[in-house]
Amino acid sequence: HLVDPYKNKDFVEGSGENISWLASHGIEFEVRRETPDKDNTWHIIKNYKGTNHGAGLIKGMKDAADKLGVTTMVSTPATDLITKDGKVVGVVAKDAKGNTYTINSKVVILASGSFGDDPQKVKEWGHRDPEGWKSSVPINKTGDGIVMATKIGAERGPVSFIGHLGTEGKGIKFLSNLYAVSWQPFNLWVNSDGQRFTDESTSNAFSEAANGIYAQHDHYGWAIFDTNTIDYCMTKGIDSGIGVLVPVGTQLKNLQQDIKDALAVDSDGFKEADSIAELAKKINVPAKNLEATVAEYNKTCELQHDPMFLKDRRYLKPINGKKYYALKLKSYFFSAYGGLVTNRQHQVLDTHHKPIPGLYAAGLEVSNMVGPTYPDFFSGHAFGFASYSGRHAAINAAETMK
Repeated sequence: HLVDPYKNKDFVEGSGENISWLASHGIEFEVRRETPDKDNTWHIIKNYKGTNHGAGLIKGMKDAADKLGVTTMVSTPATDLITKDGKVVGVVAKDAKGNTYTINSKVVILASGSFGDDPQKVKEWGHRDPEGWKSSVPINKTGDGIVMATKIGAERGPVSFIGHLGTEGKGIKFLSNLYAVSWQPFNLWVNSDGQRFTDESTSNAFSEAANGIYAQHDHYGWAIFDTNTIDYCMTKGIDSGIGVLVPVGTQLKNLQQDIKDALAVDSDGFKEADSIAELAKKINVPAKNLEATVAEYNKTCELQHDPMFLKDRRYLKPINGKKYYALKLKSYFFSAYGGLVTNRQHQVLDTHHKPIPGLYAAGLEVSNMVGPTYPDFFSGHAFGFASYSGRHAAINAAETMK
């Protein structure tokens, strides 16, 4: 009951038509599943003139707008909304050279993304420790549209995050083969006490996995695996993909090299050992606890039943290879989600819950579309809603201009 049922209903029921409209403007899609547990519902943007996914969509829409004679001013962010008699009638913008522009208009649609790249807002608005809950794809989304709207009386709504698990450390590259191992459901996860804290196959639900890791002391954990895991990932392929970025089944051909690179720089996020006790020392957890945890977990794998967390038996693989590894687990988010309250027509509402004339908002600036935890089983929601709400905000705005 923390989401707006009407806007979600409109979005879901209008998604097919929205995809058809995008396709009519040259955008091609590929349907894919994210994990073995999910349906083939992800509509991935195919390559468009050398770019794909979000960048491909933007480039395709830009080409379509150019054909219509639309003027686009890049690197010229709006800084303030202009109002007259309680109505939004334009924006003030400034380009990279410091030139200021006053742009008059009948309506304004805010579509500047959310606020996740501003650590202070993550702390104050999202109530998260920005050191333990980090933006994984920082592209300078600092909540500009939300701030501009609240300055003229808009209501600031609840926020959430598109959270995910991941790893970091010296010698570990984002989305590398070693990074991909952190997302795998067959690892054993422990906290700083050397104890399990969740069903590790929650990695298949990346938002929930982020919550589990963040809840641990100092907001981190360790994924424990062995040489058998490495062989599996290199030959069989991964069981859990990283969204649209690293597909399910990808064979991690460069994993051995990634491991060598991380060890060569004595990575703080990755350790190798010949015994569990040695590994415990390297990751600074109690050896007695970690040895007991691994022994209990191996017994669980032998019985093919997890009495503590009920982990899916498909992913119950013992930790008993020739060498043992630990990969640091941290919580991240792809984007913050929310900030402004809008109605079914995508109009921004004021603190009295009334529409602000001439002001609309779309995409990740909009609150009440998801709850505190992004619905991983509904992956693609943010991308889809950004496209749908932006377009329908424009359709509704055009109607009011007639």
